[in-house]
This record gives sequence, structure tokens and C-alpha cells, in this order.
Amino acid sequence: MKYLIRTTSLALLLAASLPSFSVIAQEPVAASWSGVWVADGSNFTLKLHQQDDRLRLEAVETLGFAWRNSVGVVNGENASFIVEYQGARATILVVKTPNGTAIARPRNCTPEYHIICALVQNQQASFTKVSQTAQLD
Repeated sequence: MKYLIRTTSLALLLAASLPSFSVIAQEPVAASWSGVWVADGSNFTLKLHQQDDRLRLEAVETLGFAWRNSVGVVNGENASFIVEYQGARATILVVKTPNGTAIARPRNCTPEYHIICALVQNQQASFTKVSQTAQLD
């Protein structure tokens, strides 16, 4: 149960409920970010769709939580962005692996005393790409 709470808390800091999540692509490889991604051990599901140099996100299953994120930056197999959730603000680094997964972890989280920051400290979440295509509504 503790693992699920930490994974869910980190997953909440990794995505946004806003349908206009954007990532500025720097390389053609960024197109492989498009698809449906699920947080391992959870029903937390996101759709990512690249359009030109942007990567838009649609939250499919958010477990009932709402949050916001900044425009992120893709650098090859890495992406980073800022997520805000209930007063916590974290810079998230996501590293895509060759086997269709992505590992996300906070680079920093403030304020450090916030319960969300405490829960995600030294944690990571794994997302699995379950579909290559993502049609956004």
C-alpha cells in the first residue's frame, strides 16, 4: 500500500490534467513519445500526441486528482517539465528506455516540507507505453 501511495503521488506530479501539455521537440526521435502510457502498478493513464514540435497530453485515468504542468522540453530520450499539485512544485525528469517504458523521477520538489515532496523524495515511477497511437479528443 505504501508503494502504491508513493507511485500514485509521483505519478500525480508527473502529468497534468490540462489538455494542452506541450513539449518542445528538438529531434525527430521525439515522435516516439506519442501513444498511451500507463503508470506501472496503477490505472493512471495518459495519452501523448506529437503535433509538429509539440507533445500534447490528455489525462485518461487520473485517479480523481487535478494538477497543472508547464511546457516541457524534450532532448532525445529525455524530457523535463514542472508540475504543480496541491501547493507542491516539482521539476520532473523522464527518461525513455528502448523497451517502451519511461522512468520518471523528481529532480527537485518544493517546499521540501510538503507531504507530496516528502513522499516522492528518492522515488521513481515507471510508465509503460501500451499503444503507439493516441487520438486526442
